[in-house]
Amino acid sequence: MSVEESWEKIERWIAQHAPEESQLPGPCTRENLERLYQRLGVRLPEDVERSLLQHDGSGLTDVLLGYTLLGIEDIIKHYETWLRYANPDDANLSATDVPYLVPVAEIGVLKMMVDTRTGGLGTGDIEQGYFQEKNPLYASLSIVLDFVGNLLASPPPWIVPLSAGGELEATNRHPDFPGTLVWTEDFI
Repeated sequence: MSVEESWEKIERWIAQHAPEESQLPGPCTRENLERLYQRLGVRLPEDVERSLLQHDGSGLTDVLLGYTLLGIEDIIKHYETWLRYANPDDANLSATDVPYLVPVAEIGVLKMMVDTRTGGLGTGDIEQGYFQEKNPLYASLSIVLDFVGNLLASPPPWIVPLSAGGELEATNRHPDFPGTLVWTEDFI
């Protein structure tokens, strides 16, 4: 499925099941992307670019299994922080890797990073360091978007088993945030 089709499924779920959800940001422009590339010094993989051309981030909506997608301005801000503070003692990271890892989503201080050389996703934070995801779900942003789009297009419950045990469930019935997309985590 294309990035655009995945976004259509996610948008449909939000419209149907999460009417209280904040509106997703509109698309970025090609000019915004070129400005981003000038600041980064690297190009994002095509699927990340296509996602930004659909929605310049996801605002406050936790689209990707609890992560919010970053828009261009936040990508620049978090990338600059990453370059400044990436841990030089991180066993999972060489200094030559750092400029190729770009934050594209976040849960608080934890960033989902895309390796601009391979398109693979990992996680990083300044204190805990970088971790390349081994789960095939994180081979690219388009695979994660495809998974989420198909999950939300299926009948409820919308459950994702976690490799470390437990599960995530997409719900629109969270007591604190009714009518919005919330990913709850339960461990078995």
